[in-house]
Amino acid sequence: MFSYNLQLAIKSLKDRPSLTLLMVAAIAIGLGLYMTVLTMATLSENVPLSYKSKNLYLIQLDNREVDAQEVDLQARMIDFTYKDTMNLMALDTSAKAQTFAWSTLGILNVEDQNIHPLRSRLAATTNDFFTMFDTPFLYGGYWSKEEDQNGASVIVLSKATNEYLFGGIDSVGKQLRIDIRVVTVVGVLDYWYLSQKFYDRSYSAARPDQAFLPSSFAFESDLPRNARFDCWSTETNSRQFRNSNLEQLQNSECAWITYWAEIEGESNLEDYKSTVNQYIESQKAFGRFPREVAKMNDYYTNINDQISYENGRNGMITYLAIVAYMFFAVCLVNAVSILLAKFMRRSKEVSLRRALGAKKWVIMYQHLLEVIIIGFMGGVVGVIVTYFGLQGMMRISLYSSDYTIMARDLLPYYQLNWAMIATAFLVAICSTIIVALYPIWRICNVSPASQLKAQ
Repeated sequence: MFSYNLQLAIKSLKDRPSLTLLMVAAIAIGLGLYMTVLTMATLSENVPLSYKSKNLYLIQLDNREVDAQEVDLQARMIDFTYKDTMNLMALDTSAKAQTFAWSTLGILNVEDQNIHPLRSRLAATTNDFFTMFDTPFLYGGYWSKEEDQNGASVIVLSKATNEYLFGGIDSVGKQLRIDIRVVTVVGVLDYWYLSQKFYDRSYSAARPDQAFLPSSFAFESDLPRNARFDCWSTETNSRQFRNSNLEQLQNSECAWITYWAEIEGESNLEDYKSTVNQYIESQKAFGRFPREVAKMNDYYTNINDQISYENGRNGMITYLAIVAYMFFAVCLVNAVSILLAKFMRRSKEVSLRRALGAKKWVIMYQHLLEVIIIGFMGGVVGVIVTYFGLQGMMRISLYSSDYTIMARDLLPYYQLNWAMIATAFLVAICSTIIVALYPIWRICNVSPASQLKAQ
C-alpha cells in the first residue's frame, strides 16, 4: 500500500511540475530566511563554558562616593580598583580560584624581517585565568605562580598569532618583542571559540585577543591600559591613565579591572560574600567604601545571567526574527493557495476513486505523502538558501566592522551545523503538513456525486 501511494504521489508531483516547483520555492525561500536568522540567534546566544558557567562569577564592589547615582542593573556597575584587586587576591576565600584581567595593546614582532609587525589586542591576567576558563593549548602551557609574582617576561600566543609570526610551528621557547620588550613564548592556545568574550565585559564577537601575558609584567613594563576608568575624584583626568601615571592609578579609587571567581555551590558563595563583606568593613576604617552597607550595590553575577542580559539587548536579531517569521508566514499562506489549486484539480479523479470504493483515509494518505515529499524538497533547497544567506550576512558584518575583525573569526557565528540542518528539515516538513491540512480536507470531502454528474 505504501509503495502504491508513493507512486501516485510522485506521479502527481510530475503531473504539474510548475506548481510543484512553485510550492518548493515558496517553502525554501521562507525557510531560508527563517533559518538564517534562527541560526544567527542560536549561535550568538550560546553560553560560553556552559558546563561550568554557573560557577564563574564576575565580582563587582560598590566603592563609589556617597552621593553616587543609584545603580539598578549589574551591567552598569563599576569594575575593580587596583587596590581591591590585589587585596582580594591575597585573601583566603572559599573560591576555588580567582583571577582578573585587563586589556592592553602592543606591537608584536619577530626577528624575521619578512614578517610585518602585528598590532595586537593583549589580555593581561594571571595564570589561574587559563584553568578557570579551560583554555585549550596546542603547544606548551601557561606560566607559573612564581612567574606571576616575579613579573616574568613570558607570553601565551593565540593559534592565529602563532601562525602569523612563526608559521604555525611549536614556538615554545622562542622569543619575540612587544614593542621593544623581549618576551619568551611559553604556550600557544589551540582554537578557542567564545560566542561572546565575557572576561573583559565587552561581550564582543569575533574579537579574540592575540596573546596573553602576566599582569605583573604588563604593570612593570607600563603597557598602555585599554580600559574604561570610573574615577570619583573631580580632579582626576582618567585619560592620563591610559599611557601614563601608573603609580597614581594604582593608588586611586578608579575602577577598571574585571575580577572573576570560580565558586562551587550556594554555601561557598555565601561564605565568599561574607569574607568580602568583612574586607569591605575593614576598608571603611581607611575611609574607603563610604556608602552605607544598605545602599551598596555589590554584584556576584555568573556567566549565565550576564549572557542572558546581553542577549536581551540584541535588538537587531529580534527585529530580523520578526521580519523572518512574517515572511515565512506569507510564504506558507501562498503555499496553501498553491496546494489548494493543485489538489482541487483532481476533484474528478478523487471522486471516481471514491465511487469505486477508495476510503477517505487512503486518499488522505496519498496526498500526505505528496506533501511530505514537497516539504523534504523544500528543506533541501531551504538549507542551500540558508547557507548562502549566512554567507551574505557574514560579509555584511565583515564589511560594516573595522579592520580588526577577520573572516575566520566571524565564521563560527554564521555556520550551519547538523542541529540547524535537522531543524530546517523538521520545520520544512512540519510546516508543509500543517498548511496542507486544509487543502487535503477539502479534496477528501468533495461529494463524488457532484463531480460524476458532470461526466
